[in-house]
Amino acid sequence: MKNQPRLKKMKVTLALVSALMAVLPASAALAQEDLQTMQVREIIGKMHVSGVTEEALAGQSIKQMIDGLKDPYTVFFSKEEFGQFSSSLENNYVGMGARIGIDEKGVYLTEIFAGSAAEIAGLQRDDYIRAVDGVPASTTSIDEVRNKIIGVEGSKVKITVARGEKELTVELTRKGVNVPEVYSHSFTNGVGYIQITDFSSDADEDFDTQLAALQAKGLKSLILDVRNNPGGLVDTAQNIAKHFVKDGVLIHTRDRNGVDDPVLIQGGSELSIPVYILANENSASASEVLSGALQDYNVAKVIGMQTYGKGSVQQLYQLDNNSALKVTIEEYLTPNKRKVNKVGITPDVKVDGPAAQFITALHTAGIPDVQVDISNHLVTFNGVEVSSGFGNFHENGKLFATSRGLAALVGATITWNEANHTVDISDSKGTHAIPVEDDKLIIENGTSYVNVDLFAQYFPQLQVKEQGDHVSIRAVKGN
Repeated sequence: MKNQPRLKKMKVTLALVSALMAVLPASAALAQEDLQTMQVREIIGKMHVSGVTEEALAGQSIKQMIDGLKDPYTVFFSKEEFGQFSSSLENNYVGMGARIGIDEKGVYLTEIFAGSAAEIAGLQRDDYIRAVDGVPASTTSIDEVRNKIIGVEGSKVKITVARGEKELTVELTRKGVNVPEVYSHSFTNGVGYIQITDFSSDADEDFDTQLAALQAKGLKSLILDVRNNPGGLVDTAQNIAKHFVKDGVLIHTRDRNGVDDPVLIQGGSELSIPVYILANENSASASEVLSGALQDYNVAKVIGMQTYGKGSVQQLYQLDNNSALKVTIEEYLTPNKRKVNKVGITPDVKVDGPAAQFITALHTAGIPDVQVDISNHLVTFNGVEVSSGFGNFHENGKLFATSRGLAALVGATITWNEANHTVDISDSKGTHAIPVEDDKLIIENGTSYVNVDLFAQYFPQLQVKEQGDHVSIRAVKGN
C-alpha cells in the first residue's frame, strides 16, 4: 500500500457537500449515506486498476460496487472498522499483552510482551487459560479466547490460568500493546537471523536497530525470514531494502492506464554479505515486494516455497464520517518486471516444511552442525528459539518426527513415490524407500512422519536423545 495524500478533488467534494448538509439538517442522515456512496463511486471510477467508470457504477450501492469488482483487496471500512484497520497497521491492540497458542489441552500463553499487563500481573509462558471473568475459556478456539480478553483500554479483566497442577486467577487492567514484529538472533559462524512478522509502520525502524546489533557481533551472513508474513506498507519494505540496494527500482507499478510509476530505492547501501530469504505460500504483498527486489538485484537467494501472489497496490482514502475506502489502484512488478499477482515469487531453493526450510537456511548460511531440542511448547535450533517448529509425536512407544526435517538435518533429498507409496530419502550413498506402515511411516494431514530409530539406522550420523519430555536430535550435514 502506498502512502500518499488523498485526491485533491475528493477534498473539494467533501467541502461542498458538507456545506449543503449544514443548510438541510433534516435530511442529514440520508445526505451522509449518499455522500459516502458518491465518494466511493468517484474513487473507484477514477482510480481502480480495472478501469471501471463512474457511469458503469451509477445507481449501485457501496456493497454492489465493491462486489462487482471481484477484488478482495478493495474494502469499505465503517468508522469502527477503519479504527481497527489503522491499529493493525500500527500493530497495536488493547488487551493483556501476550501471544497465545493452542494444543490438545487448550489455549496457552506462548509469549509475554515486555511491560505488558500480563507481565505485571505475573502471568507466565505455558500458562493455560481456563477462564475469563469467571466464564470457562474455550479449549478449541483461539479467536473465542482472544475476543474475551481484548476490550476497552483501562477496563479490568480476570484471567484464570492453569500452571502445572495449580490454578490461579489474576486481575489485570487492559492497556494498549504494540506487538513486536521484528525478532533477531545470532548464531555461530557469524550467521544472523531476522524474522519480520509484518511490515507495519515501525517495522523498518526495528529492523534497523536489530540489524545494527547483529553487525556489532560480527555478521557474516544473514537469514531474513518473511514466512507467514501477510505484508503491510510498501514504505516499510522500501526502507528495509535500502540496507541491501544503493539505488534502483523497488517495484514497477502499472495503473489503470498502463502508466508505470516506479517506487524507487535511493540513498541506500550494500550489506555485502550472503543473504538468504525464507519465504512460503503465506508470504504476501510487501513480503513479495522485498523478496522479489532482493532476488532481482542478486543480493539474496530465496529458500522455501512459491509465495502467495498478491501483486497489487492499495491506497487508503478517508471518507465522510471517518469511514474509509481501501482501493486497488495498481498492479506491481519486480525490478526486472516479473509478474507477481496470482503468480508469486519463485524460490531459488525449493524446500517444503517449516523445519526443513530453516535447517536448509542454516546449512546454506554456513552452519552444517544443527541440533534441535524439543520440549513441551519450546523448540530450539542450536539453542535459539524460532517459530519453525519440528513436528514430532510418540506412537506405540516409538518416536516419530517430520520426515522433511530429518532429511534436511542430514542433507538428504526427499520425494514422495506415488507408485510405491513410499517416502524416498536419498544422499550420495543411495536411496532409502520408507513405506507407509504403522511402525515406519505415518502420514497425517498430508505431512509424513518417520520412525526416528529407523531413520537413524539409515543415516547413523543422526544422534537422538530422549529424557522425559525432552527430545534432542542432532546431525552434521553429509557426515
